[in-house]
Amino acid sequence: MEVLRTESLWSEFSDALSAAGFPVSGAVDYARTKDLYSLHANRYRDWVNSGNHGEMAYLERGMGRRLDPTLVFPELKSVVAVLKPYPPHPIGDEALRYARYLNGPDYHETLNSGMESAISSLRERGVLPAGFRYKICVDTSAVLERTWAAFCGLGWIGKNTLLIHPTLGSYVYIGVMFTNLEFGKGPTLLSDYCGNCTRCLKACPTEALHSHELDSRKCISYLTLEKRGDWKEAIPTSGFLAGCDLCQEACPYNLKVVKNTGPVEVAPHLIMDPAVLERETELEYRARVLGTALERVKFADFKRNLKVTPCGSRKQ
Repeated sequence: MEVLRTESLWSEFSDALSAAGFPVSGAVDYARTKDLYSLHANRYRDWVNSGNHGEMAYLERGMGRRLDPTLVFPELKSVVAVLKPYPPHPIGDEALRYARYLNGPDYHETLNSGMESAISSLRERGVLPAGFRYKICVDTSAVLERTWAAFCGLGWIGKNTLLIHPTLGSYVYIGVMFTNLEFGKGPTLLSDYCGNCTRCLKACPTEALHSHELDSRKCISYLTLEKRGDWKEAIPTSGFLAGCDLCQEACPYNLKVVKNTGPVEVAPHLIMDPAVLERETELEYRARVLGTALERVKFADFKRNLKVTPCGSRKQ
């Protein structure tokens, strides 16, 4: 198949993404990253084989596609990555809390529609070459999003295993687009600016974090979002009903973001009144979380999470 070489197109592409709501974007040619990508993919494979993924069986099922991204998009020539910040201020207090990324509509749809809007704009302006094809991936395909974002120069993968942008911190959504274009770009790797800092490791109450590696089975985010059914032992969720931000809150890069950003309104689906939550029926819960990222948490598991929060435990 003819390779579409479009080195001059990237400025148009990045401008369209910026206009669509993505302040940071980057691209990298797949051919220039294969060896480097193999190192990351093999580390991911070893991580799963060690059982660190817990009960997230979909990570095993998608192993082959994560090791070889051409199984996701056979025509792959380049990868585009974007970042979209989410509100950095806490949701709730020490009694009841939600992870910040849950604020607002479902980010899967928001990022997907934003990238589609950028493509539509480029098509309307006639700047895309004939034969252009792409696939958008936002946490729903077997893709190593953080790896690609790092290759595109959008940050480094920190000791808390999250992508950290120098000025946006880690309070960002990541979107990835596979394309059949070549932008003439190699990997742009930032230094690991975590340095000797270990604040995120010390902030985790379950000791789920080791330097640049996460044991999901101990992670509060995994336990409150991904784990199904009752827990076999008491879990110190630190008041989080869904997700966890403790390792992010400890990061100096995020402290700067919070300081320089004004608070925003909390989305109505993030109810923090324990009395209301305890009375809530399954139908009410489903209606409340519909169209949000919180929809991933099943009703029974949300009630389980509520039982172990400080407010819930005082009422038992």
